[in-house]
Amino acid sequence: MKIALLYVDAGKGHITPAKALSDAFEELGHTTVVDNLLLEVCNAPVVNWISKYNWRTLLHFPRLEKFINPRSDSHANAKRIRFLATHSHGPKDFKRWYDKNRPDCIVVAHFLGANLIKPIVDHLELDIPVFEYSTDVFFTPNTGISGDLDKLYICTELGRELTIAQGQPEETISICPFPLKKAMRNLKTLSKSEARKKLGLKDTFTVLLNLGGEGIGKTDFLEEVKGRGLDWQVIAVGTLSKSTTIRYNRFKEKHPDFALHTPGFVDNIQDYIFASDVQAGKAGANALMESLYLKRPFLVSHLLYAAL
Repeated sequence: MKIALLYVDAGKGHITPAKALSDAFEELGHTTVVDNLLLEVCNAPVVNWISKYNWRTLLHFPRLEKFINPRSDSHANAKRIRFLATHSHGPKDFKRWYDKNRPDCIVVAHFLGANLIKPIVDHLELDIPVFEYSTDVFFTPNTGISGDLDKLYICTELGRELTIAQGQPEETISICPFPLKKAMRNLKTLSKSEARKKLGLKDTFTVLLNLGGEGIGKTDFLEEVKGRGLDWQVIAVGTLSKSTTIRYNRFKEKHPDFALHTPGFVDNIQDYIFASDVQAGKAGANALMESLYLKRPFLVSHLLYAAL
């Protein structure tokens, strides 16, 4: 079977699960194609740009994000998306992509699977199921609700209950595990001391501060630790954005004795989780589920709309 995994470039929270699902399907003997839903499938570079940079802007301003996203996430906007999906160049460009790839089913790791991709597939009268994977763990946006979906997958009972309350037909919802990266599933367990020695860290209380795929964050958590006089070691992972780099450099200059490590983006995040006593950061699905999988508590330092 050939399976298409589609994502939207709005942070690593969608592309990482799509790639993890691809790895899992290929291990089972299927073939996959992983594509950007807006850019490569629907040929909408302007919408892709807006989606990408709108999300990054809101990450810089969590209070603004909690004001804007609840108001834009509505059933009315879902209806508008459905209309634009079939009254634009979307069907023509989707058909071009479909004829090239010919998948047997489509899995969308983003809420646009419900009211963008499924309406286009139905409009073209294609005999292919469309599945949506709700990557927000406990929540599905209102713009991701649709009774026409062949199946909506989510990984928690709470998420299932909330999604039903939002209007998703119960019979279309299934609970399944959160897709973790292959490296996370096939790993060697390390003790805290072993992991710290491997990474060249002190063997002391350690906080892993996860700034996400965009590397966006402030120093308020660091200031709190310093202000309380806590002898902690903090590791901030993620390729720091320009503004975050400036903030962190200022903090280091102000507190040169503070044990702050900034290794950037790492491909061995499991070692850093093993080395930590607690992981902290925005409630991003990947970081949260990796912490749960490796049995580390997660401190939500910035609460975004999807996790509220």
